Amino acid sequence: MSGSSEIMSMHDQIVRFSASSSAPEDTTTNSLMAEKEASLVVRLEQELTQAQICNHRLNQQLKVLANSSDKAIKIELANAKKQIKERVNDVEQLKKQVSKLTTERTMWLSKQQPHDVNALLAEKQELRKQLDREQNEKQELFMQINSMIAKLADSGDQDEINRLKSDVNSLKRELEAEKIASNAEAARLKSELQKAKNEIQDSIKDGDSEKDAMEQEIENLQRQLNIKTASLQSLMLAKSDSSKTDKLSEENETLKLKVEDLQKQVSSFMSQMQDKNSEIQKMKDAISVNDVSRQNMDSLSEKLSEMDRTLREEQQQKSQLRSQTETLKNALSTSESTLSMLKDKLAQFEQNALDLKNENAQMKTSTRESILFESGRIKELQQALSDEKDNNAILNVQLREKDGKIDRIQVDLLAAESRAQQAEEDVRDMKERIITSKKDDDSNNLLQDELRRTEEKYQQAQKKIENLDETIKQQETQIRDLGRSLDEAKRQLQKMSEQRQNEEVARQGEDSARSMEEKATKEEIKKLKSQVQLQQQLEQDLELQKKRVQELTEQRKVLESKASVADEFGTLMSSLNSLREENRQYEEETRSLQTNIRTLQDEVYQHQDAITEWKNRAEKAEEYIEKENHRVQNASSSHDADITRLENEKTQMEEALEKADQEKDQAIREASESVRVMKREMTEASITSDRQIQSLKEKVDSLTRELESSRRRMEQLQEDQTKFLGSHDETKAEMMKDLHEAQDEIEKLTNQAGQLKSKNETLTTELEDSQNLCERLKAQYEKADKKYEETKVQLREAEDLADRLQAAQILSGNVESKFSDMQKESKIEMERILDNHNKELEKLREELKKSHTEHTSLESVLEEQQNELAQLQDQLREEKEQSSNLLVLNQKIEKSEKEKERLEEQIRSHTSQNSDTSKTISDLEDKISELLKTNDLLALDVQKLSKSLDSKDQQLKEAEDEKNLMLEEVQALQNATPSDSAEIAELTTENARLAGELLKSHSAAERSLQMEKEKISKQFEERLKTANLEKTRLASELQMADSRKNTLEKQVDELQSQVETAERNRRRDLHQLDMVREELHQVKNDNEKLKSSTPIAPPRSNTRTISNMSAMTNWTQADFSECEDLTRLRTEIDKQKRLIIVLRRKLQGLQQ
Repeated sequence: MSGSSEIMSMHDQIVRFSASSSAPEDTTTNSLMAEKEASLVVRLEQELTQAQICNHRLNQQLKVLANSSDKAIKIELANAKKQIKERVNDVEQLKKQVSKLTTERTMWLSKQQPHDVNALLAEKQELRKQLDREQNEKQELFMQINSMIAKLADSGDQDEINRLKSDVNSLKRELEAEKIASNAEAARLKSELQKAKNEIQDSIKDGDSEKDAMEQEIENLQRQLNIKTASLQSLMLAKSDSSKTDKLSEENETLKLKVEDLQKQVSSFMSQMQDKNSEIQKMKDAISVNDVSRQNMDSLSEKLSEMDRTLREEQQQKSQLRSQTETLKNALSTSESTLSMLKDKLAQFEQNALDLKNENAQMKTSTRESILFESGRIKELQQALSDEKDNNAILNVQLREKDGKIDRIQVDLLAAESRAQQAEEDVRDMKERIITSKKDDDSNNLLQDELRRTEEKYQQAQKKIENLDETIKQQETQIRDLGRSLDEAKRQLQKMSEQRQNEEVARQGEDSARSMEEKATKEEIKKLKSQVQLQQQLEQDLELQKKRVQELTEQRKVLESKASVADEFGTLMSSLNSLREENRQYEEETRSLQTNIRTLQDEVYQHQDAITEWKNRAEKAEEYIEKENHRVQNASSSHDADITRLENEKTQMEEALEKADQEKDQAIREASESVRVMKREMTEASITSDRQIQSLKEKVDSLTRELESSRRRMEQLQEDQTKFLGSHDETKAEMMKDLHEAQDEIEKLTNQAGQLKSKNETLTTELEDSQNLCERLKAQYEKADKKYEETKVQLREAEDLADRLQAAQILSGNVESKFSDMQKESKIEMERILDNHNKELEKLREELKKSHTEHTSLESVLEEQQNELAQLQDQLREEKEQSSNLLVLNQKIEKSEKEKERLEEQIRSHTSQNSDTSKTISDLEDKISELLKTNDLLALDVQKLSKSLDSKDQQLKEAEDEKNLMLEEVQALQNATPSDSAEIAELTTENARLAGELLKSHSAAERSLQMEKEKISKQFEERLKTANLEKTRLASELQMADSRKNTLEKQVDELQSQVETAERNRRRDLHQLDMVREELHQVKNDNEKLKSSTPIAPPRSNTRTISNMSAMTNWTQADFSECEDLTRLRTEIDKQKRLIIVLRRKLQGLQQ
């Protein structure tokens, strides 16, 4: 098809060239050239038909080959390609022949024509070539626009748009459903959380109540135990039956079992509390997952909104393209209508010329007949008529030229009026938009100034249009004057006819003999009158032509004084071109103003959006502040309640301590009274024992040996105790150091305040329980001391005392083992703490590495953004260097403003992020302060524990002192002699039983102490682990927040610098715009000055005036038409250039 289009273009060139060649040629050469051209045209048409047939056959063969095998397809395609190549070669040969013929013809014409005509023809050919190029460019641009429109239509068909809209609607529905589901799940999870919290609170309350009840039961049981032990002792002293003692011992064991069961229940209750805490954490994790899903849903909704925006923008672009295509179609239809009108006018002029030729022929025949009768005057009249005909022909040519000029001027005026109307409408729209957008005062002032300028230009254009109207009116008056001159010529002809009639009458009077001839002459005269009537009709036409001749003569006089017709025509065309350029400039300025108004509207909308966003943020911040106030109030109320509860517990503990002190004082008093009783009994026993000394000497010797061994053992025990005390002091110092280190580390911990408070409360309750247990053990110890004191009263033999010493040694060994176990456990706990700290340090390092990687990634992103900005800036610079037009500058300004807005939005987002990070940092600092307070409380608890250890050390010392006293009493008893051996045996048995029971009670107490110690150690370890984890998390969060803050600050600084550079570029562009506008204003002023001044006539060497056109031949008239064709071609070339500029701009807009 490309070959056929090229052939058609060649055919058109041949036809144009044959039409344009109006120079006279020889008949032989013309005939030869015509034959050659005809043969070439026939061959070209044959080739076209054959090419179409080939294309048709190819299409059919392709359809057939779509169903046939691959081999046949390849063969037929090869054949088709060969045929196409052959046809292409034939077409190229024909083109070469045509080009040769054209070159030969041009050479032959240039040889036979004069120099100035050849120059005109060369210029004409060049202009035609230029016009062909412009038309080809126009066609290419139209093809590109059509292809772009087709692409847009293909890419965004209505079906696809509907499908995308349906997809978007379905996605929106799914989003809404997922939002509803997520909200429902969140509400459900919140309700479950609240239920779980309520259940936990209820379980905590129930546990506290159960704990209190169990403690009361334990106290009651202990009281019962004490009572029963006292009753056992009294029964043992009263020597009651062994069956009752067994029952009491069984009851004691059952009570101990109950106590153990209660402790197991307490441990199970604590495990349930831990499980519920883990469930709460899981629920919190689920809520965080729901928050993440909500964020994903929000991101999806934003993407969908972006898709909607893109679809709308594409639809708007399509609508704009359709409107532009419609405008182009309308313009083409208007141009076609104008062309049809011009063709009609040309046809009318041709018909008038034919009528005039026929009339001239009739006049010639009439003149020939009249020559027979009137030779002299008729010849003169014929000469006058021939002269007038020549003048009429010249005038007809001039009139046609003037009519063409008038039509063109009218077309230009209509176009100018339409543009002026459009400009008025644009001005009205601009005024309405300016009235609506009165927010930015500076921009409004600038727009008002530009509007004033445009109004001034519009007034100037109107003045020019009025001047053109006046010139047209003047030409119409000149045409009327020509009509008057033609009427005068008719009157002169009538006078000449009357004179001729008078002469004929005189001849009739003179020549009577010629009456017959006169009759014949009269008949001939009648015929001549009929012919004269016809001539009168012709004369009427001639009168019109004479009027035109007179007008033209007057114009000739004016033009001879000023300049030639061609110069005047050139001035008119230059004025029209200037008007068109001014209209274009006005349109461009209106477009720039429209773009400025659009940018202002966009800025207004952006400001409104920003205001709404800030309002929403303010509302959210107020809601958040209210929530935080409620939370703080609730926390303060709970804190006050905790404080009041702790104070009540403190008062209760102080009361319990006072009661314990009172009981201790009473026990001491009872012990002192029992000692006095023992002393009295000892004095009585000493009196009786003197009698039994002789019988017990042997036993005393054995006892002394045993006492020496026991003394050695006691010395070893004392040495071990001193060593233990020294090591205990060292361990205590190490523990204090470790405690100081732990305090330093605990100061760094950043756990949540509420959890630590609750944990501290549980610790305080457990510590109180441990203190109660210690007090109970103290009471048991005091009771054991009472038992020892009571047995001291009954001890009358040394064996019982030795057994008691052995029991005391066993107790001291157990205490030492307990202290060693405590030391080992403390060391193990310290090692665990160190391991946990090392793990935390490793985690912190890993998190630091992650933060560094994130920082590097953010830096890379920022570098990419900076590179993109640099590329954009380079592109802007290149565009500034390449283009100096106003539209390009406006586009750059719009881009810079958009970039500025984008950067401002980024700055706002970064500032919001900075505010959020600052809020999180403030929250973390509050948490850290609360954790420091809890750390102080823990330090106080540790001090209390150290004080309790010191008190236990004092109790051990007191026990040692009591042991020494016991040894002294044993020595005193050894000196005394027992009275009755039977009583001593009974006492020994009872003493052994009591020792066994004491050992059992001590073992049970030790077991309970170990269990409680293990529980406390486990709880302490768990709390330390949780505290360390929270510390690491908070430290990592603080580091991340600091790193983010630093990165955000850097980004903000960079963005501010970019904004400053963008503002500088924008100001520079605005300055350039102002400079260009000033230059345009100066150029317009210069043009106006030039137009207001009189036109300067060029040199008259190559001018062609009406004076030298009177003796023109057909060749010179053709030469003048060539000049006119040149001007016409130049105007058409200018129009094509403007069209191409408009189409290129549209293509740039479409590509953007």
